[in-house]
Amino acid sequence: MREAAIFQTEAEFREWFEKNLGRFGVKRVILSQEVCPDYVLEMDNGQVLRVEAELFAINFRYHKHDPAKVDLILACYAKAPDLDGVPVVTANKLWCEEIEPLELLPAEGPLSEIEEVILTIVHGTGGIDISAIAARSTYGSLSGEHEIFMRLPPDTVKAVPRGRIDDSILNVVSPEAKQFMKKYHHVLIGAGLSVEACTALSTLRGRGLVSYRPMEIAAALYDGVLIRHPGWVPTEVQSTKRAWELHRGTILRGMFPRRDAESDPTEE
Repeated sequence: MREAAIFQTEAEFREWFEKNLGRFGVKRVILSQEVCPDYVLEMDNGQVLRVEAELFAINFRYHKHDPAKVDLILACYAKAPDLDGVPVVTANKLWCEEIEPLELLPAEGPLSEIEEVILTIVHGTGGIDISAIAARSTYGSLSGEHEIFMRLPPDTVKAVPRGRIDDSILNVVSPEAKQFMKKYHHVLIGAGLSVEACTALSTLRGRGLVSYRPMEIAAALYDGVLIRHPGWVPTEVQSTKRAWELHRGTILRGMFPRRDAESDPTEE
């Protein structure tokens, strides 16, 4: 397994890239600059490409770069293999949530094993920092090296309120996170999770069975979480009323494994 390429700034990512050209099929750097395109590269196959580097691929669009001037986007994090018609090469898959889920999924239906584990932990704790989930279970597929970001579109970043809005992700943004958010349009809401855990959390949220809310750093520390990243916003995952209504038996069996949930008087 290759070592994860995790960086906090675009400058750090570019420095690492220039030391690992072979990982991307690059023979040599012809030109490196601070304007678009960031690089002109000679590839191993002899092609010469104009390349723009981004910490998050979507920032290519937010920075209003002209796709006609670029042959390739090089990103530390990306969700798709192309953007605005330009191919994307990435060091890491971007696990990203929107402020509001883009598409709601059916809340009914069976849960996967890992979804059951996560929902039980979340409900049993009354809410927990996303990054603390893996530490609360012996289930082997929760812990990993992946991070979860929340994307904040440019209009949202521009409209950051000075006052307090209940349950807004922007309430607990530190000065460092605010600067990271303004530059990269993302904040970090979870870390230390596996691919399976990231996928399950996103699915549970899309089904309306869990929700995210910002939390104070003191509460995150109580959960055993401290992430040393300038973009970190402590975020709690909670079970919803809908989760209890539809999956009460599953939750009870997870919380009380020796108990026969089928005979529980609260089970309909």
